[in-house]
Amino acid sequence: MTQLQEKFLDLDGRQIAYVATGPDPSIVLLHGIPTSRHLWRDVLGPLSEAGLNCVAPDLLGYGDSSKPESADLGIASQARIIEGLLQQLSWNGGVVVGHDIGGGVAQLLALNCPQYVRGLVLVDSIAYDSFPEPGIARLKDPVWDEILGAEGFDLRKGLAKGLRSGMAQQEKVTPELVAEYERPFQGVTGRQAYLRAARALRTEELSTRAWEIERLQMPTLLVWGAHDTFQPLPYGQRLAKAMPNAELEVIEEAGHFLPEDTPDRLAQLIIRFVKTRL
Repeated sequence: MTQLQEKFLDLDGRQIAYVATGPDPSIVLLHGIPTSRHLWRDVLGPLSEAGLNCVAPDLLGYGDSSKPESADLGIASQARIIEGLLQQLSWNGGVVVGHDIGGGVAQLLALNCPQYVRGLVLVDSIAYDSFPEPGIARLKDPVWDEILGAEGFDLRKGLAKGLRSGMAQQEKVTPELVAEYERPFQGVTGRQAYLRAARALRTEELSTRAWEIERLQMPTLLVWGAHDTFQPLPYGQRLAKAMPNAELEVIEEAGHFLPEDTPDRLAQLIIRFVKTRL
């Protein structure tokens, strides 16, 4: 695991937490729900060793970033926030890597700021109308305010179940891993923040721009776990077929949380993509 110092940037009075492996990063790594930048810990090292400096933020409402009660946490808003973060970091452009809803943020960032996105890597990403998946969508029911608001509710049980469902190598779902993903959402206020993040996911923010995404010209690598139960492989196959400069890599030993299942394999694919396609 690569140990990096956490840093913060202020964006309109809200703190965005991030780590960077060196100056002038050329790769941005965006996590999904319910994870954080912790998802990339075992990918950052190999990328850095290959000479690729990275920045990995916590999306607003996730990880150690601020969890405001009234902010829009949808993927369109997150794309604007990441754009602001990269501008403050004086980012000169490079590759945007996104997992799950982070892949949706990456797609919108590529549409909104094509001058900065020279390549896309979408890892078990949301696509078209694939989100929110049923386990997340059900949290919009008001009954969950009472359920998650109960003092004795243990979010770790739900997170552990989701991780086991989303990973092919279930022995990696340790109490320590579950605790790290639960940590930002501890207590009643933390679980309320989790509900806000889940409820902010709106299908139309991506689906209405699908025709534009399919026409993106930058080199694109899609990496999919063969056993993804949350974002099934046909979504990746459809998107890869539609985009003019896309290729698809399917990892048999992985599920949805591919950066947890096979981080070294993912890092090598990103390195190859950067060195051969850009």
